[in-house]
Amino acid sequence: CSVRSYTMFQSGIPYHETGTFKSHRTFLPDDEYGVALDNLVKGCTDILLLNPAGTHIFTGKRCVQPQPDWWFMGGRIFPGETPIQSCQRLLERELKLEIDASRFRPVCCQAFAFGMREQEPKDHGTTDTQFCYRVQLMNDEEVQKVVVDEQEYCDSEWKLPSEILEGNFHPALKYGVQCMLATETFDKLKESEANGGDDAEIAKLARELIQNTKAVDEIIKKNDYKLVSKELNYETTVNSKY
Repeated sequence: CSVRSYTMFQSGIPYHETGTFKSHRTFLPDDEYGVALDNLVKGCTDILLLNPAGTHIFTGKRCVQPQPDWWFMGGRIFPGETPIQSCQRLLERELKLEIDASRFRPVCCQAFAFGMREQEPKDHGTTDTQFCYRVQLMNDEEVQKVVVDEQEYCDSEWKLPSEILEGNFHPALKYGVQCMLATETFDKLKESEANGGDDAEIAKLARELIQNTKAVDEIIKKNDYKLVSKELNYETTVNSKY
């Protein structure tokens, strides 16, 4: 089992406030925000949103930079927000969903460098760090609330995990999905041990967990993704590494 994969098994992502922090966030015009992007790495939270059955993941096809293709739901963390508070705000803003903090499950952390961005000069790109969580919707009422912003997304679709893992999707999205599957197996392993499961059952789940963690690392090693955005007349590839 790869040591690199163990970070996905945190019970949460700690938020440490030293002293008393008060946010002084202000709106930045595009030119000032562009300068900030040239000098800072943004912190982002992204969410793998599951249907009530837990079988499909909601994805949006972005029509703006960066990453004008199928992607997570999420966005930038505001100063003073915990990662979960950021997820809650973004889900309410983007999908009209109000989700209790207890329903978020950490999946993985990743880092990104995109060669393009929306703000001028666009070819300066942008860099991000990501905290990724999973949330499973509870009922059809929540599902019906899910509506994407048409200015940012040109399409949306509930996809099977296998469709993402086997298709032409960004390795970061594949990595998040495979980490999610591994955390689900890990949860089953913990539950079995807590409930006094027999050794055969625990060994079976342990082997499944090892296979899932190996599959996580294989996504980094075998990346053949090609981004093609007809809307933006943009094509590129991705270099993934630890």
